[in-house]
Amino acid sequence: MRDRIRVLLTAAAVVPALACHSAPKPSGPPATPIYNQTTGQLEQVVSDTDGDGKVDTRAFMEGRRLKHIEIDRNADGRPDRWEYYVDAPPERVRPDAADGRTEIDRVEEANGLDERITRREFYERGELSRVEDDSDLDGHLDRWEQYDHGVLARLDMDLKKAGFADRRLIFGKDGSIDRIEVDPTGTGAWKEEPPPSRTAPHGQ
Repeated sequence: MRDRIRVLLTAAAVVPALACHSAPKPSGPPATPIYNQTTGQLEQVVSDTDGDGKVDTRAFMEGRRLKHIEIDRNADGRPDRWEYYVDAPPERVRPDAADGRTEIDRVEEANGLDERITRREFYERGELSRVEDDSDLDGHLDRWEQYDHGVLARLDMDLKKAGFADRRLIFGKDGSIDRIEVDPTGTGAWKEEPPPSRTAPHGQ
């Protein structure tokens, strides 16, 4: 996904300089800029990343500032992933990168057959912070993910379809499960789940 975005943003940075023969050319699938016919300002950069002849990625620009991106992942002609960007603070601006002046703020996805949003990602300082997900597409959230510097730290799940999380996985920094907690009644009183009992072999 980031490669797709990099192609679009590299094109956005390069297009104004195309008149110069020494200007670098963006690699990857060709991206097409769209300018405002009145002001001449860059408004969109579109791309057909899978080469099927249809635009599947559309970056909405304000000049060279990225505002948001719409992506059609299943080639049905409708966007099903939306990425929203905000200005990066001065200490996190990377002038040498095409996408260095903005950072991702949130993402929405429609993963079912309709356009209903089923997954939302929230970012802090450009890193994934938390996720809300309707994993079985029944119209109700059933997974909540918490991240630490972009790494999954906790996963809450509603396994009983009761409208609240009843099982929690706590992960270590190496990605392994550190412990499992349960809250069968949804009161917030999480308790560590005891390890499964081991029955001694017959005759011992």
